[in-house]
Amino acid sequence: MAIRKFRLFLASGVEKEERWLTDMSAKGLHMEKSRLGFYTFEEDESKSYVYQIDFQQGANEDYFQVFKDLGWEPVTGWADMFQYFRTEASQEGIKKIYSDRESVMESYKRMMRVYLFLFFMLILTQLPIWLTWDGHFYQVVVITLSTLVILLYIYMLIALKSKINLYWRN
Repeated sequence: MAIRKFRLFLASGVEKEERWLTDMSAKGLHMEKSRLGFYTFEEDESKSYVYQIDFQQGANEDYFQVFKDLGWEPVTGWADMFQYFRTEASQEGIKKIYSDRESVMESYKRMMRVYLFLFFMLILTQLPIWLTWDGHFYQVVVITLSTLVILLYIYMLIALKSKINLYWRN
């Protein structure tokens, strides 16, 4: 039986999402799909998985084969950027997809580049509203909403930069 849950995670919170999915699996709920914060789970208390997420654009068959060879089953992808993998929790010596700091840091750098591009595109799309400002109600609503999204992006970009710096120092 499919169970749906809603939970939002920022790109900078990949580890939190991985822990949540792993905890859900320990309770017998195993993720099948993820779309915009909506997760679909299959219920099966006889299994338990550990989940990992990789940020990889344009993943191809060779990419997935590498993870399959290492014992990670591809589950789903989101926006052709986030790839979800799982492996049985009962396996001995489960290792993270990326166990060295350089690989983790490179994954965060890829995220940072994509989200910086999206951030600047968001700013550019809002310029016409600012440049033609005459105080209409719809402009106030759009500016308010876009300002909230911009602040969220700034928070996420700062968090990503902090994670990159953390791995750089260690």
